[in-house]
Amino acid sequence: MPNEPLKRHEALKNLSREHHDGLIFALRLQKGVAKRARLEEMENYAIWFWKQHLLPHFKMEELQLFPMLKEDYELVKTARQQHRDLESLFNTQPKTYKDFKAIYELLQLHIRLEERELFNWIQEELNSEELAKFQAIHDSQSTCEVWPHPFWK
Repeated sequence: MPNEPLKRHEALKNLSREHHDGLIFALRLQKGVAKRARLEEMENYAIWFWKQHLLPHFKMEELQLFPMLKEDYELVKTARQQHRDLESLFNTQPKTYKDFKAIYELLQLHIRLEERELFNWIQEELNSEELAKFQAIHDSQSTCEVWPHPFWK
């Protein structure tokens, strides 16, 4: 079957699980925008998710994983730029519904890029010793707590 997805290497599974949490976050923002939830509630959630989950996730990728790769590879450059663009969107104050829409759309695009292209390339590019080294560094998934104010419902 052409373009059959690769089975995710054990070393990257925790990052992939964190991506799943990112997609849930994006879906919640999307629902909040659709129902015109209070911007303040959405902002509180976004700030919390950025600081507790996305920023540490991006740092793990940029400081531990990406340096193991060829920096001039276009997917790495694109992923880094998307990290910067997302950071800029999260730092926008005050945010409008349009800003939240931009966040969830870019985050969804970014996660799909990493899951469908970048991680597949990483699995082919890095040898088993390099993947094991990264796995030892990122040996557990960051857990995503329950947000107590579900504005998206």
